[in-house]
Amino acid sequence: MLMEARLLDKRREGIAEGEANANIAAAKRLFSMGLSVQDIAKATSLPIEQVEALQAEQQP
Repeated sequence: MLMEARLLDKRREGIAEGEANANIAAAKRLFSMGLSVQDIAKATSLPIEQVEALQAEQQP
């Protein structure tokens, strides 16, 4: 039973990580479309601070 709980926790962690990565990738695409930080945060459910950090990474 304990092993099953651990496996379920690992699966949930993997799913959450995958969703976070998908939201980050979507945010990067939305920047290329010219959307604002606020709009991207709203569309991806990412915190504004994280979207701003992504924006800073995108700029040369």
